[in-house]
Amino acid sequence: MLFQKRKVRQTENERLVHLIQRIKEELDQYEYLVKRSIEPPPDIQTELKRKRAKYMFLLKEARHRRINGYHDS
Repeated sequence: MLFQKRKVRQTENERLVHLIQRIKEELDQYEYLVKRSIEPPPDIQTELKRKRAKYMFLLKEARHRRINGYHDS
């Protein structure tokens, strides 16, 4: 039972790291889009704020779980 719990925790931590990486890439794309546009549409600005909040939440969750490091896949 103990080893199964550890394995589940490890796979969920890896999933969280991959999710953080994906959200960071999307956030960078939206920031680039807003930076390059003269007057970005309100829906793009709203989406950027939402992605930023989601990214910060995931980073806090990773800190809470004491996940550190960057895993390449």
